[in-house]
Amino acid sequence: MRVRAVEMNQSSQSVQPFLIAARSGSREGMGSLAVAVREQLYPFVLRTTWDPDLTEDILQETLLTVVLELGSLRDTRKFWPWVYRIAWNKIRDNVRLSRLHASAKEHLLGDPSRNGRNDGVLESRIHAETLQRLSALLEELSREHRDVLGLRCYEQLPYAKIASLTRTTPQKARARFHRATQCLRAKLL
Repeated sequence: MRVRAVEMNQSSQSVQPFLIAARSGSREGMGSLAVAVREQLYPFVLRTTWDPDLTEDILQETLLTVVLELGSLRDTRKFWPWVYRIAWNKIRDNVRLSRLHASAKEHLLGDPSRNGRNDGVLESRIHAETLQRLSALLEELSREHRDVLGLRCYEQLPYAKIASLTRTTPQKARARFHRATQCLRAKLL
């Protein structure tokens, strides 16, 4: 972990001239910064998605967010952690959206586990609308609550693993999950 931190620090120092130029409005600086970000992020995103086309899409979304939000970066020494967090959030959003689409498609086209029962178009639409509402409510939750719900419900990780990923204790992870479900339940009612 220490070696990675040293690499990130060296990389942050090498990108500083591009970052300063880009923040001052230089097109060349912005172009150089975009190339540096793409080169740094491509392996990370590809290892996460295992899909070159999806990787390109996520990189484009990340670069767009970096360009639009560059002025909000307070500490330029934390540039790379900031960029990686943006990329990670884009990956998570994509996974969440693809799962929602897959679930909605499964329910609209019919679930083979229903043993041939046809519950009708109305029930399928109601279920699809419920999924959309649930997705919208999840977006209203805090990032901490969304993360713990995603790790526990979608990834089906144990509390010990969630605790290690969120840098907390298993008891706190369990408490966060409980608070997140309570908050979601309150929004549903």
